[in-house]
Amino acid sequence: MKKFILLCLAAGVFLFAGCSVVQREPPSSGIPTYSLGDLLVMVNKPVPDVWKATVAGYKDLGIEITKSKSDSLTGKVEGKLANGDVVVTDLKSANPQRTDVSIKVGSLGNKDYSYTIWSSIQKHL
Repeated sequence: MKKFILLCLAAGVFLFAGCSVVQREPPSSGIPTYSLGDLLVMVNKPVPDVWKATVAGYKDLGIEITKSKSDSLTGKVEGKLANGDVVVTDLKSANPQRTDVSIKVGSLGNKDYSYTIWSSIQKHL
């Protein structure tokens, strides 16, 4: 039994060796990037403007909005797709005229849906 426990501990050390926290930031160029299940993009607009565009984009796609809140520094819009996947768009102010946007579809992310949602949001910016 001791050998089994030691083997499990050793396997755990090897599996998690080299893991580190990755700080993800939207690219400064404004071009969206997809990283670890999130679509990240920088927008040269203040948070309230991006929040309004996000709500409008969700509505255009028929995404049911389950939660929506915003202030001048942060914003969040959550919704649900017809297939049950949760969509979360987080907004953070980088400065008064720049917003960092993160879009995640489902628990692991969905690249195609994320880009579709971003395209819908862009139409309202």
